[in-house]
Amino acid sequence: MLFNLSDKSILVAEDSSIMRMFLVMNMRRMLRVNITEAENGREALAKLMNGKFDLLLTDMNMPEMGGAELVRFVRNGLKSDMPIVIVTTMGESKDRDLGMRLGANAYLTKPVDVKELIKTILNHLGGYKF
Repeated sequence: MLFNLSDKSILVAEDSSIMRMFLVMNMRRMLRVNITEAENGREALAKLMNGKFDLLLTDMNMPEMGGAELVRFVRNGLKSDMPIVIVTTMGESKDRDLGMRLGANAYLTKPVDVKELIKTILNHLGGYKF
């Protein structure tokens, strides 16, 4: 099933080109949505400042600027109401707690379950509740 979110834009911040390709490919397979990619937090921040995005999907461990710092920038006024989904290898409960305290709306661990990723995006962008 293809969900139509063609009026929505997602920014994917992920330093691993393989993981970024995996995320984008699976989102495009199930969602009709605009996707922009960033290789690190600094690049993502620049794109956020110059573009309109409806959701940020970010890794925590990235060069130049990590996901925690990026989330802080977003929550402290840049785009304070934009949904943020963290996708990371940091799967301990203390890591999840930190991500949620920083202001993430969802926290998914790698290897990410594609169905869970799509459900999470739809819950925040599509008005769907699963």
